[in-house]
Amino acid sequence: KAKGKAKAKGKAAAALTNEPCSILKGMPALLLGMERRPDRRERCEKMLKEELPWLDVRYFRATDGKEDVIPETEVAMTWNTKNNSLYGSYEDVKDAEGKILYTAAQFADPGVDYKFSPGERGCAHSHYRMWKTVLEANEPMLILEDDVQLKFERTCGGEANGATFTHRLNLGLHEAAVKGVNLDVLYLGWSGHREGNYKHNKPTPGRKSSLLRRAEYVWTTVAYILWPAGAKKLLEAAQPLNQPVDNFMAWEAREGRLDAYVLLDEGDTNDTWAGGIVTQLDFTGDSDIKKSDGGDQGHDPTEFLAQK
Repeated sequence: KAKGKAKAKGKAAAALTNEPCSILKGMPALLLGMERRPDRRERCEKMLKEELPWLDVRYFRATDGKEDVIPETEVAMTWNTKNNSLYGSYEDVKDAEGKILYTAAQFADPGVDYKFSPGERGCAHSHYRMWKTVLEANEPMLILEDDVQLKFERTCGGEANGATFTHRLNLGLHEAAVKGVNLDVLYLGWSGHREGNYKHNKPTPGRKSSLLRRAEYVWTTVAYILWPAGAKKLLEAAQPLNQPVDNFMAWEAREGRLDAYVLLDEGDTNDTWAGGIVTQLDFTGDSDIKKSDGGDQGHDPTEFLAQK
């Protein structure tokens, strides 16, 4: 009988709710978007109002890498592929005549220098400014890019929505508080290597959480919660910010300087490459950001080479 009661209580506790926990209540959300893309902002604000009516959404104007002046003391003009090559896959890069400009081995050592694309540099500066906002406000904030998507097919089956988002985030934040997990950054959408799927980090013994896993090196900045301590660490490291912003954050986590975790959705396993409680609306299509090294989007990997 006692077991039956405990089981019933567990089911009740797991019931979906669209009510935020005490940690989430009043937490501001910065919605990053370009002024010249009101269509993306309007779609996202409409979705958030419908799915997360409790969320305090504040529009945050993105730095326009084509128009705005970005101090080189805050974001560098070039970046090197050496760090990212430990996790990303690079191939020989050839010119239009088929001549090899850089071999795959050179991307790893000594690394290949790229100019930031205007979109990459603007994106990096936008996040830099949001880190300053978090630090100055001295309170955690939810950072969202305007292509965040709450409704998608979950790995466990069924469709994600505002209720599943709130429920999983409640559970994750509760576990962190109970277990004393120090959070600088919590990725709500992610792809790459984390506890249970480490690439270079040593595996940790013991049973793994079904909610929170330490990040080794994960990409995407579509949705994450940033705490003031994390903002301080990122800003101190960004002198200047010298990688595309997701690479930069991933490297700080990889080096142990940033306590970054990912939030798993129900159904995410050790084999899940990209997971979490959000996704991106159109990862390879509707983007104002060209990937200077080509990326998974298939952009021209020669266009922004610092030296050809």
